[in-house]
Amino acid sequence: MVYSVKFKAFVLIGFVLVCLTACGPLDVKPEEWPTDRIERITGVRIPEFSVIKYVYGHADFFGEYKDTLYIEFESIPSDTLFEKIEGLFETNTNNSQWTKDGGLYQFHGSWGTFGNDDPLPAPEGEDPEQDRLFYLTLIKGERIGIIVCGMW
Repeated sequence: MVYSVKFKAFVLIGFVLVCLTACGPLDVKPEEWPTDRIERITGVRIPEFSVIKYVYGHADFFGEYKDTLYIEFESIPSDTLFEKIEGLFETNTNNSQWTKDGGLYQFHGSWGTFGNDDPLPAPEGEDPEQDRLFYLTLIKGERIGIIVCGMW
């Protein structure tokens, strides 16, 4: 089968674009999530942790991705931490909130323009021009947590 030069060029350009978006530079690294940054975003300071597994989210055509960090605390987080989280339930905003389901505590936050003219405000110290998301999952009585971070 014979293909035209234009068709071959189109396929080659498409292949390069897919490779660039799927294999693009990693934007967020595990070490970029120190506890003081997490505190600015979530409103609570979690104990120091180690990343035990890092799953890179593949960027789609538009550069959107979600990376997942499985974290482990040296010891089980205190009841005081969870009491502080529960104190933040009343201060939830449209773009960030803590929720609780039994012993499962989750923070969902997002900021940026998301392609519209009414941007969601960024937490202090975060770039309001970047469309970001940050999720944190903690389980009361467990040493393991999950951080999901990405770009929209």
